[in-house]
Amino acid sequence: MTVATPTPAAAPPGCLSVVVPCFNEEATVAAALQRVLASPLVGEVIVVDDASTDATVERIRSVSDPRVRLVCQPVNLGKGAALRRGFREVTRPFVVIQDADLEYDPAEYPLLVQPLHDGVADVVYGSRFLTGRPHRVLYFWHALGNRVLTTASNAFTNLNLTDMETCYKAFRREVLSSLHLQEDRFGIEPEITAKVAAAGWRVWEVGISYAGRTYAEGKKIGWRDGLRAVFSIVRYSPAAARLRARIDRVPDRSVPPAPFDDADAELEAVLANLEHAPRYTDWIASLLEPHLGGDVLEIGAGHGELTARLARGRRVVATDLSKRCVEALEERFGSSPDVEVVHADAASLASSRSFDTVVVVNVLEHIEDHNRAVAEMAGHLRPGGRLCVFVPAFDGLYSEFDRRIGHRRRYQRSELVQVFADAGLEVVEARYVNVAGAFAWWLLARRLRRIPTGATLVRAYDRLVVPVLRRLEARRSPWFGQSLFGVARRPPAG
Repeated sequence: MTVATPTPAAAPPGCLSVVVPCFNEEATVAAALQRVLASPLVGEVIVVDDASTDATVERIRSVSDPRVRLVCQPVNLGKGAALRRGFREVTRPFVVIQDADLEYDPAEYPLLVQPLHDGVADVVYGSRFLTGRPHRVLYFWHALGNRVLTTASNAFTNLNLTDMETCYKAFRREVLSSLHLQEDRFGIEPEITAKVAAAGWRVWEVGISYAGRTYAEGKKIGWRDGLRAVFSIVRYSPAAARLRARIDRVPDRSVPPAPFDDADAELEAVLANLEHAPRYTDWIASLLEPHLGGDVLEIGAGHGELTARLARGRRVVATDLSKRCVEALEERFGSSPDVEVVHADAASLASSRSFDTVVVVNVLEHIEDHNRAVAEMAGHLRPGGRLCVFVPAFDGLYSEFDRRIGHRRRYQRSELVQVFADAGLEVVEARYVNVAGAFAWWLLARRLRRIPTGATLVRAYDRLVVPVLRRLEARRSPWFGQSLFGVARRPPAG
């Protein structure tokens, strides 16, 4: 007698959250959303607009359905940052990524969700290559590059995926909440794969159709994204982490940063050496100049190198928590009618004092609760006033020297933007600075474990590199750097 195998129950309606990152997709986003909403599995759609410059937002708002929620990024941060923002909003048991174009068909959601619903998978990839379904014939080199990246990813993760770069990835919601994702742009794809593999989640693949588009039709991914994908494979995969540990000296992040008093002694030497870098300080001052008002509050003024430049035609309140720095500031500016020196920080400064501009250079990274600190700084801004922040960039550059001088973190652009947004500020600018310094810091501080701010090195870098770099970065902002410069505005009254 033959026993019939029971047919698995279909996933219930409304079980799926769809996250849609989009940037300048006015031609397709409304049609894509209508296709998504036609699936009975869809319970909510979180659309994250990445600061589009066309009519994308208007097209999204034209889709009248209570399941659609629009989240707008304050500045363009990339697909990875948009996905992280969307993942924080999901509430349904299953989550799928959907591009805002028409390359992927939402009618195939049941294929992606079924292994999750059956309990046999935690993550499902929709493969454009493991399929007999129709697909548009396009670029040979793109397909080859995809296979090369997938093979490289498999070599490091020990998975046997056929399409690592696919947009269609479906997850149990608890999987996403367990992944600490960092990539801001297209490097998010191999990062997700590496971290899913490292955590041991069960991965399945299903074949899907694919209607790819040309660059003339709006395709955005390019060769630089391929290079970033290679970097992400090497950085995040478990095998790569073990290999990197052999060739690189990664600081022990379980050891807390140095206490303030100890870090203060280290910082004193750093500040003394930076006095030999007038061109670098001039560069920072030039970044600040367009955003400065008549009354300026400088948090963490140090020895006053930047203070002297801020005070040209302005009134400056220079603060610091280090007694040694306050004494140096008083000695330097004691007779100046334009500079007031205060032993304080934003929290201890009188709440009644308000300013046109608050300047915070290489300070925020020392503060444990930086969200609270930025909110306190914002509280000293007049309506329409600006907060200017300069911080070290990229966690991958974090070194033992960072720990010794009290750095709790180094920042990504998207992280600083989020800190601004959490404080209720409007982002004006966020850009990386000093691309050559990133390479120098990695070599000296990370690889060689040397102090990267020695007087001789500082003088040479300031004299030979800074003038050239300043001119180049004035023409085009780099996509990475040793530091990150951000400006945010307190909304005008009303």
